[in-house]
Amino acid sequence: MTTTMTNKLTGQALLDYVHANNTLSRVELCTGAGHLKDTAAGQGCDFISFYEAILDARKANGEYQEPQQQSGEYWYECLTEQDQELYDMIEDMCPEFTKLDAEQCQEFMDALSEHGITTAEQFESAYYYQTDSWNAESEFAQYYADEIACLNGVATTSFLVIDWQATWDCNLRYDFFTIEFDGETYFFNNNF
Repeated sequence: MTTTMTNKLTGQALLDYVHANNTLSRVELCTGAGHLKDTAAGQGCDFISFYEAILDARKANGEYQEPQQQSGEYWYECLTEQDQELYDMIEDMCPEFTKLDAEQCQEFMDALSEHGITTAEQFESAYYYQTDSWNAESEFAQYYADEIACLNGVATTSFLVIDWQATWDCNLRYDFFTIEFDGETYFFNNNF
């Protein structure tokens, strides 16, 4: 069943759709259920609306009892097992992630999904670095040369140029993408 933004599935119809299509990814489920929002790149998934609609539908037909916990805690419980594993991996690799609320966590996971990162394994494979530096790209280029390529001051490789920002601009930006979120810049390898 294909829906549009004006035809969002809710209630029992949404639960039936999710149960009947449990092999689809969360992006495909959210899109197919019509929970979309406008993004800079066009239309994207509105996961918050999608998960809230599932939660409301479960409450309405008695499948779900409201826990006596904070909203962020039952947000986690509403995630699929794959998304819980992804969240756990992000939290393990980026400890400051625990300070974010449920909406911010979902926003970050949505940004990852837009780049194709939907599993813990993909995150672990793609994640390289993060910084709150104002010159994040040049800092990453230096980190990459010193720690990953193990140059430690040896500037004889073909990808290295004189300044770190130029190294990023000329060479590294094609192999990595960044997500700027909550004052941090996260670097991920495109080939995960």
